[in-house]
Amino acid sequence: MPEGNQAIYPPSFGEAPLSHAFQVAWLDWRQRWDSLRDSVGEQDALIERVSEEAQAVVRRLWRSAFGSVGEAAGEQVKGMVYAFVALLDENLLFDPWNGQAAWQERPLESRLYGTRNAGERVPQAIHRLLETRAPGTRDLANVYLQCLLLGFHGRLRGPKGEALHEKWRHALFAHAWQRDAEAPALLETLARPASAAALRLPLRRTLPDGLRLTLMVAAGTLLLIVLGHWLWSDVRGELTPLLDLACSVTATERMG
Repeated sequence: MPEGNQAIYPPSFGEAPLSHAFQVAWLDWRQRWDSLRDSVGEQDALIERVSEEAQAVVRRLWRSAFGSVGEAAGEQVKGMVYAFVALLDENLLFDPWNGQAAWQERPLESRLYGTRNAGERVPQAIHRLLETRAPGTRDLANVYLQCLLLGFHGRLRGPKGEALHEKWRHALFAHAWQRDAEAPALLETLARPASAAALRLPLRRTLPDGLRLTLMVAAGTLLLIVLGHWLWSDVRGELTPLLDLACSVTATERMG
């Protein structure tokens, strides 16, 4: 098991290479997006830069995940990468930025797959997974859970869609973690990706790149696995040193 997985998930969860790769890719993208979203200049150039950065993250995600699981879980890697692309598109289509309107004409899915139906295909994939609930799909279920919590809706909009979105979040959690979500409010807490950016911004101004990335991964990981952090004390014990380090840095900045 990669070292990062040990710090994120309790032993009861088991191997989680897809979840780990997904989280790292999301944090990588959010760091890049923080520097892109407020860019000024010619719109076409901005859109191409956003596309290049997004595709670079997707390629790295593919290599990382496939290198961890190999061909045995190749189809799950494909599903995970496609869900990640859908999540990026959802953010780029609904987040306000200078190229938002133009991005609708050619989203990332269209650039990489030549299709524009992730809003249908990802929910279909989630539905199939929940119908079978095969033991070997727990890691992928956790990926889909993260995808929903970080803002993907697709066709799951309106009152009925939102109700199904909530039902699937709980079902995915139950399958991935092999227990019911006892505190629904914890799932809602995870559905706030903007909080991750707020935690990272003060650190970006003063810390070296390596230390900043380490703290960023720690902060983002904490946000994404608040459920595990609350429900398993061993996870809390492993993350405490990182949180102490972040607090120490913040205190140093204020004193400066």
